[in-house]
Formats: sequence, structure tokens, C-alpha cells
Amino acid sequence: GIGLIRRRVPGVGRVTLVFGDLHLDHIREWRDAEMSPRYELEYPLWRAPYDGLMDDLEASGIRTVVSATTVDGVGVGEVYDRAMRARVEALGMDGFG
Repeated sequence: GIGLIRRRVPGVGRVTLVFGDLHLDHIREWRDAEMSPRYELEYPLWRAPYDGLMDDLEASGIRTVVSATTVDGVGVGEVYDRAMRARVEALGMDGFG
């Protein structure tokens, strides 16, 4: 954890934690309340438009695959792409999970 980093990298000052949350207000509020007194917190994707995220994901060339699921209609090993996003949104789920 953070303690190990501080022991191995002498002189580390304030630590910044970066989260990929898109819109989960209650989680962000908890992190802000619990962690901001000790750490700098950043949320670079907060409220980012999904179409822009999808464009960036495709442009990156990274193949994104489902590694675990508890949802009917989404399979482990399935490639996440625009078609899958549309399908899960049609099922009433968040397109970026």
C-alpha cells in the first residue's frame, strides 16, 4: 500500500490517488470524506461523455474483454465494443458498467 511506497521511495510528499469513476456520486462522496484529508484525489473521467470514451477506447487499439460478470446476457471472454455497449444499454444497464 501507500506505506510501502513511502518506505521504498524516500522523500515522497503528498500522495495523489486517481480514480476512474464516471458518475457514482455516493462513492465519490465517501472517498472525498475519508481520503481527502490524507491524499490528493483526482477523477479525470468524472462525468465524461460516453461517446467520447468509446471513441478513445477504439482509437487506443486495446482489445477489452469481460473478465467477470453476474449479469445474464454478458459473457466472460466477450469483447467489449460499440455493439456490446448498445446491447447492455438496451437491457437497461450502464453502457460503461
